Amino acid sequence: MALFPMFVSLEGKKVLVVGGGAVALRKIEKLLPFKPEIKVISKEFSEETLNLIKKHNIPYEKRAFKPSDLQGQFIVIVAVDDIKLQEEIFRLTRDKNIFVNAVDSPDYCDFIFPAYVKREDVVIGITSSGSAPGLSAKIRKHIEKNLPQNLEQILKQVKNLRKSLPKGKERQKKVLQLVEELFKD
Repeated sequence: MALFPMFVSLEGKKVLVVGGGAVALRKIEKLLPFKPEIKVISKEFSEETLNLIKKHNIPYEKRAFKPSDLQGQFIVIVAVDDIKLQEEIFRLTRDKNIFVNAVDSPDYCDFIFPAYVKREDVVIGITSSGSAPGLSAKIRKHIEKNLPQNLEQILKQVKNLRKSLPKGKERQKKVLQLVEELFKD
């Protein structure tokens, strides 16, 4: 089943990561550029995960998950191999409007992490809806390699033009013309 691509602001939103190993590390690394308020809970932490947590001053606790940990969370990432814990956390969030990602368990996920390319405000997400993550990663590399090196400057020019003109069809037309000019081969 294809998943709807939705881009959501995470800045300042509370994200709980349950788990302290390599998978948790990768999820935290993917989240950091989007500036959420991350907290990590795990019985054990890898050295790499602890180093990242400390480097970014991320609150963490070395202990088992408790249902009260869900209080106030926007998203929960369950980065553990314990399927029963994944199921429990998913079940506990159903009436709390909390989005859940249980790693490698689509039955306990509201969303999946896409492969993505991020250059300032340009974010391109790629997914196979969870069916072939390796393919998504390969497509990401292909896109990244083929994007203009000056993409940030292109974005700045387009933003400046949009800001300088009043909303409406004329602005839209001029912005599209500029984009066409900037992307000519």
